[in-house]
Amino acid sequence: MAKKKTTTRKTTTRKKSAKRAANNRFRVLLAALFVTGFLVLCLVVLGHLRQTWHSSQRPLPIPIVQAPGIGDVQLELDSMLWRAGISFDLLQFTTESGLLRYEVRAPLPTRKNLKELQRRLNTISDELQVESRQPGGQIAIRYRQDLLFLIDFKPSKVAEPVAVRPRMAIIMDDLGHEMRSAKSLVDIQLPVTFAILPYAAQASSVARLAHKNGYEVMLHIPMEPRGYPAIDPGPKALLQTMEPAQLQNQLRQWLNEMPYAVGGNNHMGSRLTERSDSMTAVLEVLQERGLYFVDSRTSSASVAVTEARRIGVPATLRDVFLDNVREVPAIAREIRKLAGMARRRGSAVGICHPYPETLAALRQESKVLRDQGIDVVPVSQLLTLGKGKTVLRGPSFWAN
Repeated sequence: MAKKKTTTRKTTTRKKSAKRAANNRFRVLLAALFVTGFLVLCLVVLGHLRQTWHSSQRPLPIPIVQAPGIGDVQLELDSMLWRAGISFDLLQFTTESGLLRYEVRAPLPTRKNLKELQRRLNTISDELQVESRQPGGQIAIRYRQDLLFLIDFKPSKVAEPVAVRPRMAIIMDDLGHEMRSAKSLVDIQLPVTFAILPYAAQASSVARLAHKNGYEVMLHIPMEPRGYPAIDPGPKALLQTMEPAQLQNQLRQWLNEMPYAVGGNNHMGSRLTERSDSMTAVLEVLQERGLYFVDSRTSSASVAVTEARRIGVPATLRDVFLDNVREVPAIAREIRKLAGMARRRGSAVGICHPYPETLAALRQESKVLRDQGIDVVPVSQLLTLGKGKTVLRGPSFWAN
C-alpha cells in the first residue's frame, strides 16, 4: 500500500514538472514574438523617417504659370490702336517665327494710350509688359522674356487732304441684346457707329463683330432719366444719388468689359445729364482713357457738352432722332433731313435704333446719300481735340 502511494506521488510530480516546462517554453515564445515585433516596428519607423528625410531634400515642384492667350493680348493691342485714332487701313501684319509684327503708318500713340494698354494687359497677366522705344517709334509687348508683338510706327510724310464733302454720322443705339440686327447692319455696308448697352447679353460679341468689319464702337451709357424709377434705364445705371467715385467705378467696369469702345453716349439720362457734378465725374473717366462723348440730347437743359469742353473731352450733340416714327417712309425723310443739315453745315449727327423699319430705311437711303455726295463716317471723324487734331482718321466707306 505504501509503495502504491509513493508511485502516485512520483507521477503527480512528473506531471507538474512537464506543465512548468511547457509554461516556460510558452513564455520564451511570447518574449521572442514581442522582441521580433518590436524590431519590425523599429525598422518600419526608421524606414518612414528615412523616406521623409529624403523627401525634404527634394526641390519643391515649380508652379506652372499658364501663358496668356495671344488672342486676348491682340484684342487689347488692337483696341488701343483704335482708341489712338489708328484705323485698320493704316496697318500691315506679318508673322516671323511666332512673333506678330505690325507696321503702322501713323505716329506713336501717346503715353496715356500706352499706360492704358499696360493696365489692360495686366488684367490678363502681371507678366505682360509694354516697352516703348520712343526714338525709333516702336512698341514691344513681352511675356516674361518672350517677345510676342513688335509694332513699328512710321508716320506718312504726305499731309492728308482736307475733306470737302459733307459728312454725317449715324449712331445706332440699344445694340447688344441679340446678333441678328447687328449682322443686318453690317450687311448694309453703311458705316453706322454701334452704340452698345453694357448690360446686354450679346454686348461683347456685337462689339467684336463691329470691330472685325471696320465699324466704330461706342458704349451706350445707362443714365437716370426723369421719371425714374418708373422709367428704368436698366441695371446698374448711373444715378444722381451716386457719389462721384461710384459713378466712375461703374463706368470703368463697363469700359473694361466692352472691347474696342472709342467713345460713349447717354442711354436715357434726361436727369443725370443736367447735373454738372455727375457729368464731370463721368467725363473724367472718358478723358483718362482718351474717349469721346456724344450728348444724345434727351434734355434741353443738358450740361454734358459744356462740361466735356471744359475738361478737354471731344464731344458733340445729336441733331436728329431718325426713327421716332417707326415707318420706313418717315425714317427715310429724317435721314434726308439729316443729309440736308450736313450739306448746310458741313456735318451732322443722327441717332436711330435697331428696328426692322430703320434697317430697311438705311438700306434704301444708302444709295441716295452716296449719289448726293455725302459721306457717312464714324462719329470720331467729326470730332476734334485741341488745334483741330482729329481723334480718328480713316476713309469713309465711300471715300474717293
